[in-house]
Amino acid sequence: MRAVIMSTILITCVAVATPLSAGEKPSDAYQTAMKNNGEAMRIVRDAAKEIEDSGAGAQDYMPFEGATATMKTSFASALEFWQAQKSEDAIKLTQEAAKHVAELEAAAKDRDYRMVLDSIVALNQTCTACHNAHRARLEDGSFGIK
Repeated sequence: MRAVIMSTILITCVAVATPLSAGEKPSDAYQTAMKNNGEAMRIVRDAAKEIEDSGAGAQDYMPFEGATATMKTSFASALEFWQAQKSEDAIKLTQEAAKHVAELEAAAKDRDYRMVLDSIVALNQTCTACHNAHRARLEDGSFGIK
């Protein structure tokens, strides 16, 4: 399991760090949503690692509740942005990410660690696909839209 989590984190980091072609700046609301998602994913990864390291009976699934609430709000904002852009691919990926967040939330409520991990991996893959297709690193180091 640790290898799956670490591989997913590595893929996400490479996708985030890879400079892409220049694009335009997204709206402030979209940028805030993506920053909030990044922080929520950090919380999710830390919570998953904590569960893995804690042993039987000591698992704390509460961090997932706040993180998934943040991500639901953020993906709703992202969906509005992509609908305004009329980007069918990004709309589909955002909807898929929201579905994975709902799966993560349900798995955490059920205290199903295997499903928590599966949801995290699926969510990371969806986010990476969208970032690769639609995000560009700008010359000032910030991110824009391709």
